[in-house]
Amino acid sequence: MPEGLLRLARAGLTFDAPLSEERAAGLVRRLAVAPGGHVLDLACGWAELLLRLVLAHPATTGTGVDSDRAALDRGRSRAARLGLLDRVDLVEGDATTFADRGDVVVCVGAAQAWGGAGPALAALREHLQPGGLLLFADGFWAAEPAAAVRERFGDLPAGLAGAAALAAAAGYGVLAADASTPGEWDAFEAARRAGLVRSGLPAALELAEERRRAYEEGYRGSLGYAWLVLAA
Repeated sequence: MPEGLLRLARAGLTFDAPLSEERAAGLVRRLAVAPGGHVLDLACGWAELLLRLVLAHPATTGTGVDSDRAALDRGRSRAARLGLLDRVDLVEGDATTFADRGDVVVCVGAAQAWGGAGPALAALREHLQPGGLLLFADGFWAAEPAAAVRERFGDLPAGLAGAAALAAAAGYGVLAADASTPGEWDAFEAARRAGLVRSGLPAALELAEERRRAYEEGYRGSLGYAWLVLAA
């Protein structure tokens, strides 16, 4: 997707994932960080979840890493409004080579940067402090997809249980495993389209319609999204 259209699509999103406010609040509570602790968000985008984690846990710090300068600028503006610029550092760079550790490590929807969920889970272990927690979110097949849908999204675990089993095989203890609901998916997809439609640009309107068809006539119901809280 061209960068300008991607920015328009993201304009209507709070999170770049099928994630409700209720689920986000639950994750922030679950991923408690002790005072003095550090949160590391790899491929953070505009780092909304990272900012909420640091805001909710006093005397903690956070680092987010992403290659998208525009998304990072959006995150820095949000950090400034929340008064977190002295506690959060958003770094432009390659998340797969960044050297840092966290008491909580977050990786949402970025497994492909490491070549898939298996390699990502293996690499992310090296970023966890002893006793730390990993929030890992990625796709899985909730139902058998059409051939074109499978080709688009590639090789994914079968079911939420398959996603959890992949994490367990990588050496993690699975503390919690849940999946985005149909309502979360519908809201996410609608918000992405809304950002495009509001612009009124012909290319954006065309892309919004393509996205609607791809979702409603393609991967809706077959593509799932797992939210795993893991301990190494």
